[in-house]
Amino acid sequence: MPTQTNKRNDLEQAIEQGIDFLHAMQLPSGAFRLSRSPHPLLEENCEPDYSPFPAALISHCLTFTKTKKVEEIVSKAIQFLLSEMQDGGVWRYTCSPNPDYLPPDVDDTACISFLLKQHGISLPDNTGVILANRASRGLFYTWVLPRLAWTTDTSFWRVALRQILKLRQLCWFFRVTECKPNDLDPVVNANVLYYLGERPETRPIIRILIQIIEHQDEETCDKYYGSRFTFYYFLSRNHAAGIRAFESMRDTIVTRIKSYAHRDGVIGSHILHTALAACALMDWSDHSTVLDDAIQAILHAMQPDGGWGKFPIYFSGRSKKMVWGSEEITTGFCLEALSRYRTLQGRSR
Repeated sequence: MPTQTNKRNDLEQAIEQGIDFLHAMQLPSGAFRLSRSPHPLLEENCEPDYSPFPAALISHCLTFTKTKKVEEIVSKAIQFLLSEMQDGGVWRYTCSPNPDYLPPDVDDTACISFLLKQHGISLPDNTGVILANRASRGLFYTWVLPRLAWTTDTSFWRVALRQILKLRQLCWFFRVTECKPNDLDPVVNANVLYYLGERPETRPIIRILIQIIEHQDEETCDKYYGSRFTFYYFLSRNHAAGIRAFESMRDTIVTRIKSYAHRDGVIGSHILHTALAACALMDWSDHSTVLDDAIQAILHAMQPDGGWGKFPIYFSGRSKKMVWGSEEITTGFCLEALSRYRTLQGRSR
């Protein structure tokens, strides 16, 4: 692991500039910009989209960095997320000025709820809503909707039955998009596991995620997070959070991540993949030269304004006709990787 003074200074400077970038780019509401595009790398025909999800992702990434500006960024983001909470302590993917017709989903709800609880923010107990939104084999449906399976949890029905008021819009939405009412998405379930922790109701998630690795389906298992590196990132943070059932997968995951490393330090196809992979390697305590090189690649990719370029973080479905991302989201994950690596350097001295 490099410890030369100039490399430490480069790391410190990059983290400071990245934080300055996010501080300057955060919207007055506390949200962050988001772009969607039919171009696979968001290089043309980008349009703005509006969602609480980037604020949740970026705020989680910043929990590994402690500065006054980070506190300001996260505080504004949390206030924004609280303003977007719906009755029952749930969130939907879109927010104003987008139309309000999407149902709540367990992905946004789990990620935002985890963030709020991490920062000591109280919210209505939404575990009943999430636990009641499961399929017969134990995985959690992405969308919170009324279902034929009966549950006595009144909190679920209060949330789910509200969606009937938007039935016409929902039928149109599920007809014209690749989203379907019975979506069962492994990465979404990994985020539910991260929020709820290991318990009888979430053990089917663990089994499915392990099966995906055994069958080498990481790249195609989730139609929204259509990348092995997002899969590795969201699974690996569960291990780092204390879920040891994945321990037997450690060597397999680490080896597969390293197999996508290039000579220039980039892992995967671009720098967002690299940041996600670097974080996953640190979750598995793999402090190899592949990690060192990835960090250097991230440092070299920083733009003059202190941010990093936009790359896809999720997709419209398996066709990948539309992709979503932003400079701010990429910067968040790059900052997580750099900040965690800085901590490792401090421990190694």
